[in-house]
Amino acid sequence: MPGPAAPPDLRARARQSGSTVARRVLDQPLRRIGIGGAVALLAVTAAFGGLQEETQDGPEVLVVDAPVEVAPFELTVHRVVWTTDLPGQYLSEDGNRWVGVVATVRNTGDAGVLGVTLRDALTLTGVDGLVKEPGALVPGVTSTSIALLEDGSSLSPVQPGLTYEAAFLFEQDGSAAPPTTATVLLQQHTWRKGSLDPTVTWSDPTTTLRGELDVREAVSDADEEGDE
Repeated sequence: MPGPAAPPDLRARARQSGSTVARRVLDQPLRRIGIGGAVALLAVTAAFGGLQEETQDGPEVLVVDAPVEVAPFELTVHRVVWTTDLPGQYLSEDGNRWVGVVATVRNTGDAGVLGVTLRDALTLTGVDGLVKEPGALVPGVTSTSIALLEDGSSLSPVQPGLTYEAAFLFEQDGSAAPPTTATVLLQQHTWRKGSLDPTVTWSDPTTTLRGELDVREAVSDADEEGDE
């Protein structure tokens, strides 16, 4: 009969080590390697990278309505919608539309974070006709704006300890068909000094979660009440 799995804290350390081999070993019942062997394995991995594989795991699967930590934020993606009419937001051309990723945002740190960092934390790909082009430093296409659902104002800065309901808005050319699916990418940042500037900032956005989500036309509250 298989023995118990490794403790959660040990598995977390294996995940942070970046070693796929270590993670796979700790997925095995402990009776096969023993808890002492698992600890020793992690020590070798952390110190020397001896079990580090050349190819790392790809991004994890993004799950709708599941909060995830992507430093310096906790993000919960709820849905992706499109609309041609959004109060307080202005399209660059008549006939274009907005593709919006609706999400809950929370700054997990102890200081405010500028909206530009939040913009890089959630990007979009797999949608034809987006007005903005993919950037060189951030995977995918960044949003044109991030609007609070409460009043349509721009979300910047993101204050610590507060929870915001917001829409990451991407402008799509009207000549393209409204999307039925979109791939949402979540990026995690690293708090470090710049290579040329000693200032410590959130840098190096790296994709940690990826999900292909359905896209539907946005429905107003009045429309939903009329359907009941």
